[in-house]
Amino acid sequence: MRDAIILLQGGKPISEFPLEGISSLVIGRSSQCDVQVRDSKLSRRHCEIRLGPGGYTVRDLGSKNGTFVNGARVAEAKLGHGDRVQIGLTQLLLHCEQAPPAESTEAAPPQLCAACGNIVPADELSKGRQTASRIYCRECVAAEPLVGLTIGGYEVVQAIGRGGMGTVFKAEQLSMSRPVALKILHPELTTDPEAVQRFLREARAGGQLSHPNIIRIYDMNHAEGHHFISMEFVPGGDVGALLDREGPLPTRHAVDIARQTCRAVAHAHAKGVIHRDIKPTNLLLGRGDLIKVADLGLAKSLDDAGISSLTTTGTALGTLAYVPPEQLVDARQVDGRADVYSIGATCYHLLTGVPPFRGDSAADVARAVRSAPLRPPRAYRRDLPQPVEDLLLRAMARDRDDRFQTADELLQAVEALRL
Repeated sequence: MRDAIILLQGGKPISEFPLEGISSLVIGRSSQCDVQVRDSKLSRRHCEIRLGPGGYTVRDLGSKNGTFVNGARVAEAKLGHGDRVQIGLTQLLLHCEQAPPAESTEAAPPQLCAACGNIVPADELSKGRQTASRIYCRECVAAEPLVGLTIGGYEVVQAIGRGGMGTVFKAEQLSMSRPVALKILHPELTTDPEAVQRFLREARAGGQLSHPNIIRIYDMNHAEGHHFISMEFVPGGDVGALLDREGPLPTRHAVDIARQTCRAVAHAHAKGVIHRDIKPTNLLLGRGDLIKVADLGLAKSLDDAGISSLTTTGTALGTLAYVPPEQLVDARQVDGRADVYSIGATCYHLLTGVPPFRGDSAADVARAVRSAPLRPPRAYRRDLPQPVEDLLLRAMARDRDDRFQTADELLQAVEALRL
């Protein structure tokens, strides 16, 4: 593993920022920073990490809440391998492989588990798993047996998401020395031909699309008994996690997410692909507030009746809170207006902090989607501009003939908002 700053959440790595070839890295809330961290306790320009002749140092940039190294508040301090920097609610871990000077008598730097970031004592190294460039502690290997294994030329590093069809891992494509997201079909589904075809549909659908706001698909394959898809790795997590951390988003931020999602979906529709599963956790956060639409696993190709027939009538394959009523009745018959509805439902959640429909069971939510009145978003948030509410209510109209009829039409309405 090359020198890097690792962003931790709940003690576990969620993203990584390489330091190779970088002499200075500014970290803060602003999109103008080299590393933007969405943490309300951070200053816009919070701290700077620099590489000099003596190694790495961290310098506070006059932040309101301070910069702490291994628990001590600092104005400036040297950093070594394994040091932890606390800024706001965020923790950063320095991983560096610089060897100490030849005359140094210091002990070797601590070894860190590539999956959880915790120190692995020397006497525990043999109980986990080691590769050419990483070690994995026994707890992480026990929790996720694929961690540290190489599958089809990809070293599996860390589980970052789990869905009904498969688990998504951060991995390294060894031939290219680049991080990827590796989605591996659940083992129990590998003997189900329909499940395999549905899983691979994501790669086929995504392979048709090339757009800045859509995750790039690199490869799909079968190796070591696993079906997998490799795709672009996005280091900033997803919008659902952002919503959990910060609550309702500022109106401009939520509308910008909707704008970028509309652009991605309009491109997909132009290629004959309907997503059918737009929701906060499928919108990934790239650098500079760039949104990347992921998980085309439910995508319906308008030109491929054979693949679309894998969906069972009456089965809601998307996440219930965000799917339109017609998708609950017959998912095979949805058109682009289903994605229009889901973008509206997602934006509703981002602005109000609650999904548009809730219930104690899946059946309760499905009934609410089909027949319960939608509570106007301004009932939750009085500061929401009326034009934004009007747009959401139209996008989420129960009768699809009353919605914006295309993603392009919704995009034009979003771009016409004056905020």
